[in-house]
Amino acid sequence: MGNAQEYKQRLGDRARDIIASAMSLKKYRPDRNEACCPFHDDKTPSFKWDRARLQWKCFGCGETMDIYRYLQEFKHMTFREALEEVGRMIGEDIMTYKPVTYKKPNIKTTDLSRAAIDYMASRGISLQTLNDWKVKQGTWKGKDVFVFQYFDDKNELQYVSYREIKEGGLKGGCEPNTKQILWGMWHIDVTKPVVITEGQIDAMAIWEAGYKNATSVPSGCNSFSWIDNCWEWLQKVQEFIIFGDNDAPGRKMIEELCIRLGKHRTKVVEHQYKDAGEILIHQGKDEILRLINEAIERTPTGIIDMSKVPYEGVKDEDGIPTGFYGLDSAIEDLKPGQLGILVGRNSEGKSTIVSQVICNAIDHDIPVFLYSGEMGTQRILNWLFRQAIGDEREYLEFVQTKYRLKSEVKPEAVKALMQWMSGKFYTFDKSVLNVRKDTNALFEVMEIAVKRYGCKLMIVDNLMSALEDSADAQNANQSNFTQQCKDFAEAYKTHVMLVCHPNKLKRQGEKLEKEDISGSANISNKADIIVSIERQFREDRDCDALLRLLKDRENGKYAEVKLMFQEATKRFLELENGELRQIEYNWKKYMHGDAWEPPDIELVSCSDNEAVPF
Repeated sequence: MGNAQEYKQRLGDRARDIIASAMSLKKYRPDRNEACCPFHDDKTPSFKWDRARLQWKCFGCGETMDIYRYLQEFKHMTFREALEEVGRMIGEDIMTYKPVTYKKPNIKTTDLSRAAIDYMASRGISLQTLNDWKVKQGTWKGKDVFVFQYFDDKNELQYVSYREIKEGGLKGGCEPNTKQILWGMWHIDVTKPVVITEGQIDAMAIWEAGYKNATSVPSGCNSFSWIDNCWEWLQKVQEFIIFGDNDAPGRKMIEELCIRLGKHRTKVVEHQYKDAGEILIHQGKDEILRLINEAIERTPTGIIDMSKVPYEGVKDEDGIPTGFYGLDSAIEDLKPGQLGILVGRNSEGKSTIVSQVICNAIDHDIPVFLYSGEMGTQRILNWLFRQAIGDEREYLEFVQTKYRLKSEVKPEAVKALMQWMSGKFYTFDKSVLNVRKDTNALFEVMEIAVKRYGCKLMIVDNLMSALEDSADAQNANQSNFTQQCKDFAEAYKTHVMLVCHPNKLKRQGEKLEKEDISGSANISNKADIIVSIERQFREDRDCDALLRLLKDRENGKYAEVKLMFQEATKRFLELENGELRQIEYNWKKYMHGDAWEPPDIELVSCSDNEAVPF
């Protein structure tokens, strides 16, 4: 029967599909070698197939999964059974396999010589510890060697290894055809954390420090046959503490042991030294005990001890006010790490609300990033400037277009507005990238906007409906995209606002509910905040539009803000106690400044079909 690595290589990429199918990995895409990770709440695929190592690896939580781990942990096989199963998968004739038979070691030993005792003393290991570990002396291939005897939990000798007695004597070997087990099993209490080291001197160094529940692997960091040989005994151990060497092979051993023994009961000693033996010599016993106790107190992967989480109390969060006071009061501003949705019918005011939110953010020195599926840069500038200027006509002049007279922003006002929003407003360049088929490009640009320019509010307008495909695929695309937005908000501590349309079943004038958002139901499920903008058409109406809070995951509040639309200002004004709350943005403070020079700007007037949206 071949070895485990040989079988794994012969199975190759088939292991990817076997694991994905058996574990029902969500969003599995074999063409992209990706799926959602089964070890954490993964909404966007972060579980990637590594062809070099023939294993799945999560780039979110760090978990790995090869065919052997899958068979052992999820099919409850021993390692030997898993090896046999992989053999079946590749068509190996397992009928020719005969279980390995080991011989009992039959060796001659002597008591340790003075040279052997002195050498160990130079490594910080006392004669008492050598006796406790039954270390003897012998001859192997004509050399004087330490004899390390491996007794099992029943105190029966199963394995013997050798190491030269001299400074730097790393050469050694073992008795052939004997059963590899952990060194020190005979004195282990399985109800207490068991320390596993890479070498015998490391295990004895830990013993010298006062921690007696220590073992060593039998033949270095690259052999793991002892796991199968000790399988039933290992299942009795409640917790493992891996005290590995601080080098590349040692770290690889640690990673493998955490997988093979189970991350739920495995902790790792984190240190900056070569190994435990070096710590004993240079730092002393107390440092070894400190490192072990620190590892023991650390909770296993996947568990958080809430008593160790520092309480931060009520703090002043860096929220993003929308400028609509009734809404801001209810939601306590748009919060970093949240996904918000603005839903409204065509021509009922979504763009106006968005523009006012952007103006308010700029006024508060909060950088904003905008993806607009409908408007180019000139329309965005015209749209934003008219919102900022409002009805202050002294900053407008009239320009005769081909068919009519239209208002235009005066050049001096343009300069002031440019300075007002300098470093605080960025948009996506659609002339370079098309994100409708691959939304990852959008998130890559958004990441740059956050990291380089400090954007805190990310607005994505009219992309959801552009994720075109069949109805089922469109819903899946929209659901995935919404989760990507939520993950982005949480990862970068920004607020992501999606602008969406309602489905067409709702008639004009009917109230919108969160379930009315067009597309996948997961859009509303994943959102933290949902706000609707709805024009009012009844003859007895007391306002032009309602801004309604439909969902507030954190506070559970409902709010309804009455708005009046002013044609002269192109703004929604909040109606409060029968009076309109006026808005004034601070761009005019730059009107007479000369500290800032804008780039050369080509003033482009709106054409007739580029009217400012309501």
